[in-house]
Amino acid sequence: MDQYVVFRLREEYFGVPIEQVHAIEKIPELTKIPQPPTYVSGMAELRGEVTTVIDLRKLLGIGEINHEHARALIVDIQGLRLGIMVDEAREVLNLDPSTIEDPPQMIGGIEKEYISGVSKQNERLLIVMNLEKVLNIKQVEEVKEVVEI
Repeated sequence: MDQYVVFRLREEYFGVPIEQVHAIEKIPELTKIPQPPTYVSGMAELRGEVTTVIDLRKLLGIGEINHEHARALIVDIQGLRLGIMVDEAREVLNLDPSTIEDPPQMIGGIEKEYISGVSKQNERLLIVMNLEKVLNIKQVEEVKEVVEI
């Protein structure tokens, strides 16, 4: 069994391997950054470290997250510590890898390239997300430029 952190974007549930997530935090007040990429919401102190916070909905082109109720998944991607803002993060799920199937071309408005697979869990579909593909090298470089300002 593999463990996944389950989070919600809009009405869909997603999972990422627990090894990729350092913590889940409430989002404190964000400090705005001059001229950030559209998906960068700002900077915040998370776990004692100033962290760039990314709105995952904006990054995927599926709307915008209400910051008041959102959570941040604290992750390291390509050597960069980020807060990935999601609508809700509430559980860790044990998932048998044999239950993960290939994803359809598009699911929940999200392209297949960002999805590792899908798994039916009770009465809901869990979409296994590939954060490394969601935040591609170009976007990580954009965020690094913002952080260095």
